[in-house]
Amino acid sequence: MRALLSTKPDERALRIAEKVKRALERENISVCPLGECSPCAVDFIVVVGGDGTLLYTLSKASCKTPPVITVRAGRRAFLLDLEPEEFEWGLKRFLEGDYYKETHKRLDVEGIYALNEVAVLSKWRRVTRVNVVADEYKVYEGLEGDGVIVSTTIGSTAYALSAGGPLVDPRAEVLLLVPVNPIQLNARSIVLPPTSKVRVEVTRNREETIVLADGIVELEKKDLTITLNGPEVTFARFKIREFYSKLIELRSFFSKD
Repeated sequence: MRALLSTKPDERALRIAEKVKRALERENISVCPLGECSPCAVDFIVVVGGDGTLLYTLSKASCKTPPVITVRAGRRAFLLDLEPEEFEWGLKRFLEGDYYKETHKRLDVEGIYALNEVAVLSKWRRVTRVNVVADEYKVYEGLEGDGVIVSTTIGSTAYALSAGGPLVDPRAEVLLLVPVNPIQLNARSIVLPPTSKVRVEVTRNREETIVLADGIVELEKKDLTITLNGPEVTFARFKIREFYSKLIELRSFFSKD
């Protein structure tokens, strides 16, 4: 078997990743670091870090992913499953097939894929204006403010939440539209069915607008078609994910800052 190992580049994560690598090699699994092989050309992926590390790794996978094992070694690790000391236990279960698969579709914005969101944002504190059409329905016309976020269900706990969007149970598969600091007081977040085709058109300050997929990949185009038809991400999970209690845990953690 062959595994891709992707690691957050800090001292703690690198120490954990070295232990992960040794554990994999003890099972006669060939280990390839991210950058030296494709996430689409291995039997499974191991991510050591936080949510940013995971999203960066997935940005390199233009395919339906092999199973992704996640090890928490970052400050923000909402999407990650195993504590570092649990990895060998999880690996044993994975090799025995004793795990469950959690799958999520990604957004497809004209060939670029995003697990969390596509954000259309103004730069330099300049107001931008956008029109948004979902299928044949005008959703926002002349929406002014800092932009708009198109989010997946799993992304509802990320940037969309910070912008005032709703929390969505991960078992629901929907699309979210979330205005970012809108000038209009009646501009509200909207939940759309997963089959929707969303068209976003920037009509003001186009040159001072940035489009980001998962905060990582910047797109050149300012008029976009976005669907929930991107290739699936498959996580190998070993514990029941307590969605709501995990949110409370993270909220308590960050309130200590």
